[in-house]
Amino acid sequence: MQTPTPVLSDATRTSLEERMGIKYRKAMGEIMYPMIKCRPDISPHAIILSQFMANPAEVHYEALKDVIAYLADTPEEGIHYWREKPHSELPQAPHPSLHHDNLQPHDPQPSQNMHAYVDSDWGTNTVRRNSLTGMIIMFAGGAIGYKTKFQTVIAHSSTEAEFVAACDTAKLILFYCSLLDDIGISQTEATVMYEDNNGALLMANAQQPTRRTRHMELKHFAILDWVEQDLLILTHIPTSLNVADAMTKPLEKTLFYHHYDKYMGLRVPDYCVTEQNN
Repeated sequence: MQTPTPVLSDATRTSLEERMGIKYRKAMGEIMYPMIKCRPDISPHAIILSQFMANPAEVHYEALKDVIAYLADTPEEGIHYWREKPHSELPQAPHPSLHHDNLQPHDPQPSQNMHAYVDSDWGTNTVRRNSLTGMIIMFAGGAIGYKTKFQTVIAHSSTEAEFVAACDTAKLILFYCSLLDDIGISQTEATVMYEDNNGALLMANAQQPTRRTRHMELKHFAILDWVEQDLLILTHIPTSLNVADAMTKPLEKTLFYHHYDKYMGLRVPDYCVTEQNN
């Protein structure tokens, strides 16, 4: 989908629009709204398809129709949030159902401490050569912040792309920390950011640029100061457990739903399971 698309004439675009039965820009607006509100599962698809607003081809119309059909089949889906302990005055409701999962879930319990996942897909756009950043910030069992965006720099390696993605995620983490502090939920502990690239972890913890990173813009090294100030802790996580992987590329069904159950907050806390068993 990232290969150059021949520029279509106005007549050809109008004919294609009539044949496909939808207006591309209007349909993109329809999927952008739920994506921003509560549907991180369509974030990478919406961002990639939005690159073709001015000159969509038939393949982009077909992909957009698939996203619309997916949303139409799952209108009840949304993000769940959980307390650290039950609240007796709240009404009882059925627990969300999990998808079949062969992987061990990572950190399934809700917490009042934020943690984040970051990933990048190096050189996603084969035309402009820029990479795709994916990030998810978790709080109370579900995603409170997420983003899929193309990087503005051309990364020379997957490690550089991951480092740039980590810096962008760190800025979003600090923003959410300030928001939570304003509403009385201060983050007293350093926010853990999970990263699956060892090279990016070593760069972030090195506390200084290396000979191979001097070409990178200075602003990306702000994350070194934030780590030194104990505002952030970068921790390694296997790629199969990194839920931000779902924000950068299409995944096979089992892995997609493994990450989906996590960032949508579908994993039921232990206290709910105990109550149900009793």
